[in-house]
Amino acid sequence: MTMTLSRKSIEYHGSRIFALIFGLTLHLVATPALAQPSQSLLLSGDIISQTQQLSVREQLNVISNINSQRSAEAKALIESLEQQHSQQPLANINALRLTLLHCFNLLEFGEFNQAITLAKQGEMKARQFKYDTARPYFIQCQADAHQSLGNTLQEQQLTEEALRLAKRYSEKQAIVNSLYARSRQNTSLENYNSAIEDLRFALDIYDEAQNQFQHWYLLPKSFIQSEISNVFFSMGDYVEALHFSEAAYKDISLFGKIKSTVAINLAIMHIALNDKSKVLYYLNKAEDFSKNINIGSEIDAADQDARLAIIHLYVGDYDIAEQLALSSIKLFTKYQEQINVMRIKRTLAKVYFAQHKDIQALSLLNEIIEQATELKQFSDLEEFNQIISQYYAEQKQFESAYLFQVQRFDAAKQAAAKLNNAHFMQYKARITAQSEASTIPEKPLNNINQNLTIAVLIILFLSVGLVLFLVRKPKHLNIEEQEESQQQCIDNMLNSAKQGHYQLTLLLLNINHINTMDLAFIIPRLKHTLREQDKLFRHNTDEIIIILPHTSPAGAARVATQIEQVLSEWKTALKVNIGIAGLQQLDTFDVLVKKAVINQLNKIKSQETSYSHDEN
Repeated sequence: MTMTLSRKSIEYHGSRIFALIFGLTLHLVATPALAQPSQSLLLSGDIISQTQQLSVREQLNVISNINSQRSAEAKALIESLEQQHSQQPLANINALRLTLLHCFNLLEFGEFNQAITLAKQGEMKARQFKYDTARPYFIQCQADAHQSLGNTLQEQQLTEEALRLAKRYSEKQAIVNSLYARSRQNTSLENYNSAIEDLRFALDIYDEAQNQFQHWYLLPKSFIQSEISNVFFSMGDYVEALHFSEAAYKDISLFGKIKSTVAINLAIMHIALNDKSKVLYYLNKAEDFSKNINIGSEIDAADQDARLAIIHLYVGDYDIAEQLALSSIKLFTKYQEQINVMRIKRTLAKVYFAQHKDIQALSLLNEIIEQATELKQFSDLEEFNQIISQYYAEQKQFESAYLFQVQRFDAAKQAAAKLNNAHFMQYKARITAQSEASTIPEKPLNNINQNLTIAVLIILFLSVGLVLFLVRKPKHLNIEEQEESQQQCIDNMLNSAKQGHYQLTLLLLNINHINTMDLAFIIPRLKHTLREQDKLFRHNTDEIIIILPHTSPAGAARVATQIEQVLSEWKTALKVNIGIAGLQQLDTFDVLVKKAVINQLNKIKSQETSYSHDEN
């Protein structure tokens, strides 16, 4: 009896063989990621003495976790390990990671030039030791230092380079760190959608980054959540801002100085909402946290005092606000933080107005107007002129009010020009990074576990050869085979999400009312709004399917909003109802589509109900 196998059956068995061999290889040659320190240790009052009893590798993990939250203790532990290193050399990888953590610790204490020097040395050592995967972390440390020094172009170029290398080496921790940094750049440039997109991706891959094989350095999750909140706050979306700040407030990674920072953020958000009771609640929480926390650096203390001064001004505690503002000015002056000094003096001027010390307030405002002009901080200059103009208008001194209003408009023009120039520099930085990526030949990957890499590559080549031997694909696929390929891709994405136990969400767009000619222009714009791992498919003539791995339905809703914006930019009257469906373990693709259709229908029904109520 002769048995024949169909091409589809061969493909299936070939893929099974591939998966089996690959899985066995990883199981045999890979070791589990290092255990992270317990939460009880991170919150311990005697964290230094407890940590010093651990192995070097474990000590480095503790330092990494507390570096941005308990900076002073992290500094003490770094110094202890460096002293140990001078007496008994550490393993190369441990020595390299210690240098990296020291670099980021220097940023916490305002030692920006030292951080740049150390980061350059660290990257050279990474090349020397052939640990290229560490390079994007050192480059990002340089970028963060330049950001604090106000060197915008260097910051942007270095961040793009760090992100490029992080993607090249699949270093998810470095990707998260660089996306966070780039989002802050975009927020300062008022590119809010881009900032949100970067942060959303960082949040989506955070768990994978945390479980990365080699732990180098990773920002706490609460930092990502807090920054998303800041972006929404800058956009004027206070509801979303509160949502993410409250999520950060409840997150397990929230401890140390960031805990009081988030509480202060929540208080300031409720100032915008004019909810005095909530402001007082979070103010008390922030001050309670501060009593029990070693802030660490004087820079952090200055920043905290500056923000607390704003809150105390709002609740009417003018004397306390004045003391906090003066304390902040003293510390920022010590570290030559001119821009921060200027901005806290604005708060102090408002305090003086509230205390009816008008002469002192006006003198201070005129002083910082000169400062802002000299530093070319036109956005600040616009605000300072507005404050004085408003004061003179209230005093019925309309001529003076008019003069400062003219100065304000001039500052606004200069601010816009500066912003446009910054946008251009950012664009130039990205183009430079892309061109370097295309012109520099790819070097062999120097990973931290070369044996693992070689073994996996050998098995991959053998597996691919086996599959190619079993399956001889024709050069040109017909329409049925193209559809099969698309469906296979979708099924693979769904299966990966189920096996990996991560969230996946499907978006369903009806496009029957969009011209075919328009789709040729719209689809590339939609793809541009998506991340690299997101996939867009033509489901049929009337529908588009978008698959969003590592995305919750809530995150998908935000993507849907961005898609709606793209479509409205194309045609202002264009309305597309987008159905959303989150994947469950037992869902097939057809079930997922049906759930999205039901979601669409529910939205339409809700809109119709709302419309009928409005008519009545």
